[in-house]
Amino acid sequence: MKYIGFLVSYNDPDYSWATASEAEQQAEMASHGDFSVAVSKREDCTILGGEALTDGDSATVLRQVGGEVTLTDGPFSEATEGIGGFYLLEAPNIDAAVEMFSVLTPYVVEIRPVDDSIEG
Repeated sequence: MKYIGFLVSYNDPDYSWATASEAEQQAEMASHGDFSVAVSKREDCTILGGEALTDGDSATVLRQVGGEVTLTDGPFSEATEGIGGFYLLEAPNIDAAVEMFSVLTPYVVEIRPVDDSIEG
């Protein structure tokens, strides 16, 4: 089954990549390497994709109402937490996905199963 892990925020609300020391940034990047290694050690898990995202204020929101397309700048909704990135993971079950995503220690991770019933 596929699971997407959204890197929603940092465990420490006072931490920010922009203001982090070089050592803190290196530790954060190391957690991504640790995640990759942990997943590669499991025969039943695979990283299918993942990316870091820009801040929500660089987003473009597309809305379609009555056939009319409207574009607005900024995030979809006001939120105190934004999505900083994501990983798409193949795992046998939610327990395995949680085990793998928990390696990403600096982050709060929202994990959702992918709905494979919709083909496209």
